[in-house]
Amino acid sequence: MVSIKHRLRRPAVTAIGGSAIAVAALINSGWRSALVVEAVTVAAAFGYYVLGGRDSDFGAVIGSHTDERQESIGMRARSLAACVMGAVAAAGFVIATARGSATWPFELFCGVGAASFLAGLVIYRAGGKSKVVHGAE
Repeated sequence: MVSIKHRLRRPAVTAIGGSAIAVAALINSGWRSALVVEAVTVAAAFGYYVLGGRDSDFGAVIGSHTDERQESIGMRARSLAACVMGAVAAAGFVIATARGSATWPFELFCGVGAASFLAGLVIYRAGGKSKVVHGAE
């Protein structure tokens, strides 16, 4: 990914990942489903390319050419997404348990989320002191 220009990174990852999902849809559901998935993939990759070229905070985050403030916005957005996904996985576990259906997918997401959070605490700690600067301290 280092040799790919910053603006093309997200569209390339989107195109590769979406095409892999389209192949899985082709195998499982046939060419019509795969065609729909691939159309959405192309639209998303094109959208990322267009948005990545804009001169805005959003364009900088999508285009992978951020400054420190924009990187902070991206990190907070990823944190919010992780919190929401964890809450949805926990709610799905409760609902699946109440319905008597399989709970292992929700257990997997809850477990991986908790383990990665703990790993992050271990990896990013600095001798027990936080490196995060708050305000003008």
